[in-house]
Amino acid sequence: MSRFNAILLGFALLASPALAADPPPASITFPAPQDIDPATGLSRSSVVKPLSDAPPVPGSRAGTPVPAKAADPSRPHIALILPTASQGLGRLAEAVRLGFMAAAAVQGRDSLPIHFTAIDNEGTALLDACHYAQSTQAKLIVGGLTRDGAQSLALSDCPRQLVLALNEIRGEAPVSMYTVSLSLEHEARQAALQAINDGWRMAFVVGTNSALSKRVQDAFEREWGRAAGEGRKIIYSGNPEEAVAIRERIASSRGDMVFFALDPLEARAVRPYVSGMLPIYATSYSVNPRADQIVNVDLQGVRYVEMPWFIHPDHPAVMVYPVPKVAMSVEQERLYALGIDAYRITQQLLRGDEKKPLDGVTGRIALEGEHHFARSLAAAEIDGGRVIPLRAQ
Repeated sequence: MSRFNAILLGFALLASPALAADPPPASITFPAPQDIDPATGLSRSSVVKPLSDAPPVPGSRAGTPVPAKAADPSRPHIALILPTASQGLGRLAEAVRLGFMAAAAVQGRDSLPIHFTAIDNEGTALLDACHYAQSTQAKLIVGGLTRDGAQSLALSDCPRQLVLALNEIRGEAPVSMYTVSLSLEHEARQAALQAINDGWRMAFVVGTNSALSKRVQDAFEREWGRAAGEGRKIIYSGNPEEAVAIRERIASSRGDMVFFALDPLEARAVRPYVSGMLPIYATSYSVNPRADQIVNVDLQGVRYVEMPWFIHPDHPAVMVYPVPKVAMSVEQERLYALGIDAYRITQQLLRGDEKKPLDGVTGRIALEGEHHFARSLAAAEIDGGRVIPLRAQ
């Protein structure tokens, strides 16, 4: 993962760091119904069947129906509004669109068609497209890929009808607005809870001064402190020689675990200098699950939370959806998976069963509060350079 892409994702796609009013830790623990596999975060009984008459697509995990047809705006449809024409966000937004359309194709022809609008910004262009959708027969509007875009939708009159924003917002959502996101902050909170549940109480938090790393650090530290854990912060400048000093700092202090708020390159540089006796936790910010084993071998033993899309590709709730037909970076592929789950959430909203948990490809999805779809990810670990799922003890 390049530093540029990490920063871009941090500013464009992460939720607001203001979590002080968040629900207590119990509201974001991994679900524990009897039919949920704790290793995958997916229902053991979940079976999703592709259409039997669908022709196979080379490289896909399952057969895929013919692509969803474009909607006639004068007829009932789902309005999808994404900044695919943006120079900075275009490729990321296109990945979301491809995932959304792939899920619609699996759904089949009986579902509402999709009217897609390409915009070049999530300011005026987003609101104009939303108002156009309102003036037609859109039954639900999907948009707001960035924090600012989602916030603009929340403050506009668009939520006069159902709206699904693809990022979190500040404050309360309007009655007809829902949100879902790929927030690394939420992952950091889950990592903190996982470490607490594993019995650790004194954490070394290793991060940098980048904006994204600070967001991840802050989210972990808030959840860690809320659960009565103690911590010490260690700042890494990115200079490989500094990793030796980090080893000495950890060795001379009291602590029983380490949390990385580092990108993959930084994490691979620091990991060899952390004692193998100390468990290390992280978020997907620190791991590239598509990297070769020889690349990830330096992350030996790092535990983190990951999408079922990457670590449970053979689960029935995941394999029904095709892999991207075009080459994508890991950042893009994560957004492709978000597009799949966003479409599936729209179907729940249209049916009125949004409170029903969903076995998503990005995680186990359930309403947290009244308007936010939160993801509980599966626990994973790096072993021999491979990302492997962890089963609950």
